[in-house]
Formats: sequence, structure tokens, C-alpha cells
Amino acid sequence: MKLLYSIYKEYKVLIRDRAGLIITFIMPTILILIITLIQDTTFRSVNEASVPLLIVDRDHDSLSQTLEKSLINSKFFVITKKQLSDEETKKQIATGQFFIGIIIPENASKQLREKTSARIAKLLGSFSGDSTSIKEQRDTTKLNIQLYFDPITKKSFKTTISNSIERIVSQIEMQSMVNSLNDKMKESFPLATPSKLEITPIVNLKEEYASYNNSTIIPNSVQHNVPAWTLFAMFFICIPLAGNIIRERDDGSAFRLLTMPGSYMIVILGKMLTYVAVSLIQFSLMLCVGVFLLPMLGMPQLNIGNNLPVLFLVAISAGLAATGFGLLVGTIATSHDQASLFGSVFIIMLAAIGGIWVPTFVMPDVMKKIAVISPLNWGLEAFYGIFIRNFGFKEIFPQVAKLLGFFAICLGSAYLYQKYKRLR
Repeated sequence: MKLLYSIYKEYKVLIRDRAGLIITFIMPTILILIITLIQDTTFRSVNEASVPLLIVDRDHDSLSQTLEKSLINSKFFVITKKQLSDEETKKQIATGQFFIGIIIPENASKQLREKTSARIAKLLGSFSGDSTSIKEQRDTTKLNIQLYFDPITKKSFKTTISNSIERIVSQIEMQSMVNSLNDKMKESFPLATPSKLEITPIVNLKEEYASYNNSTIIPNSVQHNVPAWTLFAMFFICIPLAGNIIRERDDGSAFRLLTMPGSYMIVILGKMLTYVAVSLIQFSLMLCVGVFLLPMLGMPQLNIGNNLPVLFLVAISAGLAATGFGLLVGTIATSHDQASLFGSVFIIMLAAIGGIWVPTFVMPDVMKKIAVISPLNWGLEAFYGIFIRNFGFKEIFPQVAKLLGFFAICLGSAYLYQKYKRLR
């Protein structure tokens, strides 16, 4: 009964703190919506057309037409065609209107046909032993297709795009050489009807995400931001919880509670259970945002997987860790301002290094090593395992154990510090 009345007291105090309720429930919802919308293009799958590309076609022949068709079929680019000078093209790319600019020079198709025809003639001439004609047919000039990149382009992405366009151009070049070979063979064998030579790749690369336990969930902005900002909100609960402890201490309620029969642990357990319940409500609300609200805004739907018991085990562990931290801050802090400042700054630091704002897989190696000390990173990795890799209890147990260990340390430290103050 003492524990139940302690929980009821915490409930009455909590619902009177409107600012705390706003921080607890409204703030994470807004953060999830805003950050997910901002980061959606970053997480977007590469099979979606998303890179704006400008084509300046001065050729108007087979090379430019085939190149444009191949770029469209790649489904990676949003293509715009304009007739601009070199300087105008560079200006539009440099000012960020387009990500990539391609200039196809005049008579590019004609030059390609001439050069491939010369190479085929050189190849066939080598069989006839005409070394003089081979030397005469040597051509060191290059047919240049100009690429311009936005200055903010990362080197790795620039290399990827360049290789993709180069592969398309190589296929066009190969087709031109095959056509030239057929023409030369017709001259030697006029009565023959050559069959069409296939130039489709013989070796194909099969791509798919490596799944665990037959999981087919592909990572996206929702899979990251919903658990990330839910954890942030859970740990931010330390501010209203610490404020509650300090308020009771300042108005004398804490002293009156200590004079009543019973252990101080009953008071701590009452606060702990109340705020863990609030954390679970937060978590359930954020899941609803990911499953129902975000798809209405054109975002991917959150796939929560099939391991609901394991999912809520992680949520309870994260809630306990956040509550334990709040109890420790509230016990040690001497004023409400001190608790708010220390609690908020410390949680923001843990979130920054733990991969909440920027996913750890895009961090430098040194930050990846630092990230493992953050309790928010432990919870985030556990949620990643459930949402993306279909992990079960065995796989996420190390992260759950870390969260529960953090809770035990915080709770034990708060209890011992409070006992030390009473003895003084």
C-alpha cells in the first residue's frame, strides 16, 4: 500500500507539471517529424531517381541519344536538357541548381564512328600483315565528354557517379565497334548475312541486403529516427524527474516522507515505476507516429518486426536506465537550475556521441569508438537489431545488460548519496 500511494503521489505531481508533460510527449513527436523529413533524402534507397543532372546536347545523334536513354533507365537521375555555353553550364552547377552537368560535344557520334571504324580497320589490317597501314591509322586524339560536379560533392560519391557514367559510355563505345566490325565484314563477305552480336554482360552482379533471420527490412530514415528520438525523449525525462525531487526537497515534502514509517527505497521505487510507465507511454506513442503518422507525410512506414516482447524488453530497459539517471541527477543537484542545466547538457552530449543526431555508420572511426560509451547508443543498437536485423533476445542481450547495469549503478549511487547526506 505504501508503494501504491507513493506511485499515486508521483502521478498527481506529474500531471500538474504541464511544461514537463510537453517536454515528455510533444517534443519527441515534433523532433521525429522534422528530423525524419530532413534526413529522408540521405537515407533514400539508391534505386530512386534523386540526383538532378543537366545534359547539354550539342551532338543530337546516336551517342547523345543512347547516353540519355541509358541515364534515364538507370533510375538514379532527374534529367534536364538545356542548350547552354560552357560557362553557363559551370555556373548552374556551381550555384547548386544541378548536381552534375554533362556536355556532349558537336559531332561526337560521327567522331565515335570514325574512331571505332579506324580501330577495327587496324585490327583487321594486323591479320593481313600490313604494318604500314597500322602505323598510319594510329590516332592519339580523344573524344571528350565534359562532366561538371557541384563543389560540395564528396569524393566517394563523385567517383561512384563517374564510374556509372563511364560504364554507360563504354557500352555505347562497344556497340559502335560491333557495328563497325559488321560493316567491315560485309565488305569482305557481301553475300553473308551477319547475325546480331550480343553485347549484354555475361557476368552479372546480384545485389541484396545481407539479412539476419530472414529479415527483409531495408534501413531508412524512419527506422533510424523513430527509435533514436524516442530514446532521446526517454532520457530527457531526467529533467522533470530531477525537478520533482528538488521541489520536494525545497518545500519540505521529502523530509516529511522520510519521517514516515518505511524505507526510503519505497519513495525511490514509487518515482521509478511512475516514470518508467511514462517512458513506455512515450515509446508506444512514438511507435504510433512511425506506423501511422509518418506514412501520411510520404515517409516510409516503421516496420516494428515480429519480436514485440523483445522490443518492449528493450524499451523497459531504456526506461529504467533513463529513470535511474534522473534519480541520480535529482539526488545530487542542489537546485532546479543546476539539475536542468547539467541534465540537458549531459543528455545532449550522450545523444551526439551515441548516434542519435548523426548515425554512427557515417561517423569517423574515432567517434565510432567513443559512441560505445553512451547508453543511448546501447539502446539504439538494440532497436536497430530488432527493426532491421530481426534480432531476438539472445542477440540483443548484451545491450539490454548494459542498460540495466547503467540503471543499477545510477540507482545505487543515488541511494548511497542520499544515505550519506542523511548521516551528515
